[in-house]
Order: sequence, then C-alpha cells, then structure tokens
Amino acid sequence: MSSEPSLVAADPTLQESERCERISEMLKNIELPETKRRFLSPCVPLLSGTAPEGEQALRTFFYVGTTWRAHLQKVQDLRHLRRIAARRSCGIRFTADLEAVVERARAMDLDSVRQKLRTAVETGIFPDAETISVLPLEAACLRERTRHLADTADPYDMKTMARLLPLLRIYDELSDRLDVLHRDVQERVSQAPDLGLYKFMGEKEFSRAAQVLREFPNGGELVELLGIQRVMQLDPPVLSALLTLGRSLKLPAPDASWLDMASFFLRSAVFGPSPSWSFRCNVPVFLAKILTRAGIRNESGAVSFSVADLQLPALLDAHTASIDLSAGRKPPPPDWKGLVLSNITRDTLVTSFLNNPKCTRVPGLVETVVVNSRSLQILSYIATKRELHTGHQNKGVPTALLRSRCKIPINLLRRFMHLRFVPRAELKDLSIRAPRAEIQKEVGMYLETI
Repeated sequence: MSSEPSLVAADPTLQESERCERISEMLKNIELPETKRRFLSPCVPLLSGTAPEGEQALRTFFYVGTTWRAHLQKVQDLRHLRRIAARRSCGIRFTADLEAVVERARAMDLDSVRQKLRTAVETGIFPDAETISVLPLEAACLRERTRHLADTADPYDMKTMARLLPLLRIYDELSDRLDVLHRDVQERVSQAPDLGLYKFMGEKEFSRAAQVLREFPNGGELVELLGIQRVMQLDPPVLSALLTLGRSLKLPAPDASWLDMASFFLRSAVFGPSPSWSFRCNVPVFLAKILTRAGIRNESGAVSFSVADLQLPALLDAHTASIDLSAGRKPPPPDWKGLVLSNITRDTLVTSFLNNPKCTRVPGLVETVVVNSRSLQILSYIATKRELHTGHQNKGVPTALLRSRCKIPINLLRRFMHLRFVPRAELKDLSIRAPRAEIQKEVGMYLETI
C-alpha cells in the first residue's frame, strides 16, 4: 500500500470510510508543512483531470458518514412520551421508574422541545444539551411500548408475530441509540454530521490541510466544495450519478474535469431534505429516453430532478461508478448482483434494490443478499416479504435464511422449516449442521412429525 494520499483516495479495494481514515492518519502524522504540501500535491491535479482514479478520489474527499438525523426523525414528535403522559393523566399507574419519567416530563415544555427537534432534523444542526435531555425519557416510554406489545401479542398467531418481531427489534435498537446520543452529549462527543476527513482528522488538522490545499491551482475551489458538501451530505453513489449526467450532457463544458462537474452540480443545487436541480440543457432525443428511465424530467429543454427521484442503477456501472451515456446507446444491463454486493453494508440502498422488481427477478440475487448481509433489518425484511422468499428465482432463500449465523428471530424462520420451502435432504443436514443450535432443534422436531 502506497503512503501517497492520492493513491489511497483512488484505491477501489477500500471503502470510502476506510480511505478517509487512512488518509487522515497519514496527515496527522506529518508535522512539517512542507512535507504535508508534498504529500497533498498530487491530489488536486488528479481531481482536475478526467482519469477514472479521479472519480474515486473525489468520492473519498466528499464522503460523509452516518449521522444522528435518522434517529431523531423517528422520535421528533415525542409520540411515546406524550402517550404515556396522557395515560397517566387518566389515572393509570405505572412502575416507579416510569412514574419518575412522567414527573420529569411535566417539568419540561414538550411543545418547545418538539419544535427544536424538528428544526434539528430539518437543518442538520445538532440540538442543544437541554433538548437532548428528553431523549432518555422517550427511550423509556418506547421500551414500555415494546414491553406492552410483546406481552399482549399472541405468540401462536404467526402473521402477527411476523409483523411484530421486526418492529420490536427496531424499537429496541432505537431506544438504545437514544440513550447513547444522550450519553455522548454528556461526554461532549460531537454528533454533528460532517465529512469523513473532518471527523477523522479533527478541526485543527483539517484546517491545516485545507490551508495547504488552497496553495495549489484549483485547491481553493476544492476547499469551497468541501464546505458545500458538509451541508448537502450527498452519498458517494449519488455523487457518481451526478458525474454521469455531467459526462453525458457535457456539463459544464465538453472537456470538464471531475472538479468542474462537482462544482457545477453542488453550486447549482437547491438545498432541502432532498437536494434538487433544475437547469436548461440541450438533451439529444436518444439520451432523453435513458434519462427519463433514470427519474430525470426533461420538459421543453429544462432538465429537473431531485436526489429522491434518481434511479441510481440506470446511471451507474456495476461498481456504482459514473458512466458516459453520450454515445446514444442504451447502457448495458446493470450487473445487479455486483451492484448489490458492492453496497451490501448500505441498508438503505439494499432495501431500494429489494423493492425493485427488475432487481429481485434476477435468479439468486436475494439469496446472495442473505448469504452476504449481516444486517438483521435486511434479513428480517426478506423473511417477512413474500415476494422475496418465494418463486423459482428465490428457491434458495429459505435455506440461506436458516443457515444464516445472524440472530434472525426464530418465529420468522419457523415457517421455512417445511418441505414446501426446503427439500428433505437440506432439512436433515440443517438438523445436524445449522450454525444456530435452536435451528437444529426446531428442524429436528419438524422432521420427527413427517
């Protein structure tokens, strides 16, 4: 592995987060400004060119990690806390711990807190410590809701349990995450969403690197674009989709570099929960059809779209990199399996693939997801959605779910312990060699009945 940051930034064998971490460690270990300048010198020319490595480097520098907004968005209305408070006002008694939660909530202006949480979700600015102090109260009420659902559900109603168990798991994870957020605030751990490089390097080292970058031609433009990306937070595949449009529509110029295309799209974006674009451009007829399939509107020479509208597979290659569609031919059919595997750790993208009929019609694709994914959310979704575990193209999915080492709830898997889903020979093998002891036991009990 080379120690040159530009080579690490363009290394396709590493995930963007790992590239950011390695580059940050390199720069933090360099004390002399002249040495730091020498190490950074190849980066800007790479981004100012059109070589494929430049796109990977751009994705690395613009990478934004996971944020807290998704968690706060789910609880910004404090629905569970308000529900418990309403029940208490009707005279219903709770445990001592929950009574203490209700008393603490009475001392707070919940309407004001809810508004602050909504504002934080909309703006991306992490709320103050006083607002965050309500999260443990909501988490306690959420756990009470989980307990109530678990106690009142009929464990023999398989349809109900199939819907309920994933929900209970989600509630448990969310309540734990709310407690972690509150604890991090007390320990003054920053939760603000930011560039991967900024989070790994820290403010002081990042400022030093930015100062060095400004000394190079086009370096000042790169630093400004990094500032815009800190607000927009575009995912790497979305960034590559925009580069596809830049290459195909020759924006902003026929010989535009990666940095030029990124500058055009980042500076022309309309900010919001889902950034959008609208600009005038000549689109050839043959290309208009392709862009329409990709979720891009072309009306009277005006091109418009938002991030939420984009059909990413139509604008990316098998490795989620950009492609040039200006030749006027339909892009080759996407390698769905390669596309899914290269994004197997991104639950949101994998879920969108599983909801795409064109994707799930590929024989063996869902089974590939089950074998390679370690996400309980994804595996539980496959186990509960009928279209994802039935049909000839998904014939191996039930067996793969039973062989998974992940702790998928046993009630979700019990339906697959049947000859209708798994051949007898596979069931016999599972009763002996299944990775989980409870699966072996359940399958063995079923075999004794046939």
